[in-house]
Amino acid sequence: MLDGVRVIALDLRGHGLSEHADSYGYLDYVSDLTWLLDQLELDEVTVAGHSLGGYVALLAACSDDRIARVLAIDVKSDWTEEDAAFVERARESTQRVEPDLEPLVGRIAKSVLPSDLDAKELELIAERVIENVEGGWRFRWDRRVLAPEPVDPFAFLGRVRCPVHVIAGSESEVMPPDKAHRFADAIPGGTVEIVDGAGHHVELDAPELLAERIVG
Repeated sequence: MLDGVRVIALDLRGHGLSEHADSYGYLDYVSDLTWLLDQLELDEVTVAGHSLGGYVALLAACSDDRIARVLAIDVKSDWTEEDAAFVERARESTQRVEPDLEPLVGRIAKSVLPSDLDAKELELIAERVIENVEGGWRFRWDRRVLAPEPVDPFAFLGRVRCPVHVIAGSESEVMPPDKAHRFADAIPGGTVEIVDGAGHHVELDAPELLAERIVG
C-alpha cells in the first residue's frame, strides 16, 4: 500500500525490538526521534504516529523543522485519576514469564479489540513483541513505559510548526470524536478526520485509508 515511499518504522525505547532504558519521559522519546533524523540525514519527512507516537511526533514538531507533516493517529489528550492509579501500579512492575506462548498471543488479540486480527497478522506482531526466555515466554516491552509523566498536549499544540492531520476512530475510547476535534482545533491549521467504525487502532481497522493519508 506504500509502494514508492521510503518507510522507516521506529521502535521507541522500551518498545518492540529497541533496548530498554533508564528513563521514559516524553522528551526522551523526542530525543530518540531527532537522533534518527540525524543518523539517517532525513529532511522534509512525514511522521505518522499512533497514540504515544503521535504525541511524540507533535512535541518534536514544535522545534524540529525537518518534520514537514504529522499524522497524529488516535492520540490521548487527557489524564484521569484512573490513569494516575494505573501508572503507579506499572512503575515498578515487570513482565511475567508464561510457560506457553498462546496466552501472550491471546493477550495481543484482546489488547487491540475491537480490531479483529487474522492468524498471520497476530503472528507478525507476536514476532516483534514476544521473546523466548528461561522458563518460557514474555513480552519484550518494558512495563515502565506505561508510567510516563501526565499528558497535557494543550500546553504545546499551539507551537507545532507544520501541518497536522488528526485521525481518530469513531469508536475509540482513547480519542473520541469530540476530543479529536478539540485536539485539532488547538493546532494552527490542524485538520481532523473521524474514521467510521474504527477503534483506537485505526492502522489495523483502516490500513488502506491510512496509507492514502501517509502518501497524501
